[in-house]
Amino acid sequence: MNKKPNKKIFFVIGLVLLAVIIGVGFFVKSKDNSKTVVEEPKLKKTKISEPVNIIDIEERPYITIEPNADGKNINLTVLSVKKDASSVDYELEYQSGSLLQGVFGSIELLKLPASTKQLLGSCSAGGACTYHTDVTGGHLTTRFNGDENYALKSEWKYIENVDKSDGFSSKDAKFQITSDKLKNVNLAVIFNTPGFPDSIKGTISSDPYSLQTYPSISGTASLTMRARDEGNLVIMGWDGSKWTEFNGEIDGKSITAEVDLMELYIVVLK
Repeated sequence: MNKKPNKKIFFVIGLVLLAVIIGVGFFVKSKDNSKTVVEEPKLKKTKISEPVNIIDIEERPYITIEPNADGKNINLTVLSVKKDASSVDYELEYQSGSLLQGVFGSIELLKLPASTKQLLGSCSAGGACTYHTDVTGGHLTTRFNGDENYALKSEWKYIENVDKSDGFSSKDAKFQITSDKLKNVNLAVIFNTPGFPDSIKGTISSDPYSLQTYPSISGTASLTMRARDEGNLVIMGWDGSKWTEFNGEIDGKSITAEVDLMELYIVVLK
């Protein structure tokens, strides 16, 4: 005689099958999670809290931002420091299309010039990198650490010269330079650098503007700069070792002069 199946046996079999199904589902979910892509880090709020641009311009360091040939990196360099500092913390913010991006770091200043190379992009923990496009520049905030800490903030403009323009301007439009030689430039940075090297006779009447290009160029240019004062204005140009004075046509607080292409310019009231 055949016996009817025991209900308890069916119940036990059902529990075993349910456990197997749950286990497989957990395994699949865990496997999928292992392939999760690490999100790009979001721009954090500034960690430099000291008041910026408090010290006199004559005491500020000379810093440059230089484009790299690959168009994906920039070099941030501290060339000279007038107030002793052992290191500098920096926050380089920039616009990439409609997004605000940024990189953060620190540079030891035991030997000058001191430089760091920064990617205009981000890399995941696995090493995959994303390069930011349509970069137009932004702000550099620095904190110099020493016996007396001080912080500085200034603007920089990144130029991709895809249309072979012969004229560039700073972010604040107070520095405008024109030259046929600029048509040969692929990348450029115009930076309201916080300070300047060496000493200058006269009263400083503008921000110092650093012009860094790739490739480097030489020749002459027409330069218009906006000063803070009216009077006997001259443009001083720095070639990396010495200052050269350029006289020009003065119109109120503006001066236009024929200048040699150099790495740094500033307006002085004589």
